[in-house]
Amino acid sequence: MLQVMRQHFENRGLSRRTVDIITASWRASTCKQYQVYITQWRRFCHSRNTSYLQAEVETVLEFLSSLFHDRNLSYSAINTARSALSTFLILVDSNQTISTHPLITRLMRGVFQLRPVVPRYTEIWNISPVLNFLRKLSPVNSLNLRDLTLKVCMLMALVSAQRVQTLHILKTNKMTLKGGFVVFHLDEHLKQSKPGNTDFNFKLEAYPPDRRLCIVKYVKHYVQRTGPLRGNENSFFVSYTRPHNRVTTQTLSRWIKTCLKRAGVDTNVYKAHSTRAASTSAAAKAALPMDQILARAGWSSEKTFRKFYRKPFENKRNFTQAVLQDSTLL
Repeated sequence: MLQVMRQHFENRGLSRRTVDIITASWRASTCKQYQVYITQWRRFCHSRNTSYLQAEVETVLEFLSSLFHDRNLSYSAINTARSALSTFLILVDSNQTISTHPLITRLMRGVFQLRPVVPRYTEIWNISPVLNFLRKLSPVNSLNLRDLTLKVCMLMALVSAQRVQTLHILKTNKMTLKGGFVVFHLDEHLKQSKPGNTDFNFKLEAYPPDRRLCIVKYVKHYVQRTGPLRGNENSFFVSYTRPHNRVTTQTLSRWIKTCLKRAGVDTNVYKAHSTRAASTSAAAKAALPMDQILARAGWSSEKTFRKFYRKPFENKRNFTQAVLQDSTLL
């Protein structure tokens, strides 16, 4: 992707050092997303014997239409494709850009109407069975490194309400451990990072009512257990098998899904990212002030939480079970 964009900007007469700054504005994850559609666009142009750096509006419309009809892509995927093209493509028959051209905008509205965006989940798994599973992984001194690692990863995902991306960049040398809390100082950009909002640290509190679920306790034990194994590796999460190197975001996601599956959650439906919806929905149900929920998850707007993350919990009981089981508690 960066090669295509560099070529575009250099063709406009920009110096290499200027292009270096411009291309640094796209994160690696964005480049990876865009590359898929830029490759498809180049193939599409090759089949039509046209330039992929300059094109007519009709060519762009037909490409986006092919993604809709031939590849059955969603609105968000097609919109990502449009965004990818807008980084370098010049419309030769219009002074408009791909982002503002009225026909392209109209086509995207049509895609939205025909294939509307819907949240991934309409309800979320109940947090109680997962917490019960984590309680069983105790006492801490009896756990092997694998189970200790899985418990710390899952517990941290829940009590931090962070993305796997954030867990991946945690470092032991950027961590402050005190009696009642642990603070991670993040020195890399997050998804929500932007100019004026780059300093993001998060604090995890101890949980004295149930030490089996105390993240501070288990973080201390995890650091002590992995200290002799990690060598000079500062990444917080390391592999529980040799060599004990830093793990990938995919590995962290797999660890979380392993815990969910062992706790009885359907991992064919729910992915690792669902921990954010589960934990923040549980906090909202417990009447935690909204500003605390937004601050912990790193959201600036309550609208984001209500639209994409706040979900009702699964209820697998029928009416008879609800009445009779609850009555036994009287």
